[in-house]
Order: sequence, then C-alpha cells, then structure tokens
Amino acid sequence: MVNVELNLLNIFALKIKKQKLYYEGKTVRDIITLFLDEYKDQLDDMILSKNKKELNPQMVILLNGRNISYLKNYKTRLHEGDKLYISFPISGG
Repeated sequence: MVNVELNLLNIFALKIKKQKLYYEGKTVRDIITLFLDEYKDQLDDMILSKNKKELNPQMVILLNGRNISYLKNYKTRLHEGDKLYISFPISGG
C-alpha cells in the first residue's frame, strides 16, 4: 500500500467541502472506492454510477496530470506520493 493525495476539483470540492484527502491503496480503484465509501452520501446521481459504487464514467480522473483512461483506468498501479485528481468534465468557449 502507498500513500496517495486525492485532490477534489470543482463540484467535488464544493460538495465535500475539502480540496485534498489522503488514502492508502495499490490502485486507482482502491482510492476511489475508499473515497466513495466515505462520501457517497454527499454526492448525487449525476456524479455516481447507477449502483453508487463507482464514479459516473464521464468524470475525469487524472494521475499526476495524466488521464487514467490513457493508462490502465481503475487498474492503474500507484506509487508513493502519487497525486490523483477527480473532476466533473467542463467545457467552455
């Protein structure tokens, strides 16, 4: 297990009222599961999957600035001091 910093951006920071959380885990899934176990009651259906056990697939998860969809998604292995970021996808013009 490694220590990881989970950074909450935009809607996540507003709903949880924190910007950073710290967890221990081996994979991205471990960290997101711990986060959801602790805070799923504060998140709504727009953010969570239908079973409320995962984030909606539209949510953006970055590991050290790289989108996990370009890595191994939730199976991506973590290293000591890694930083995860979760964000609601936004766009503008």
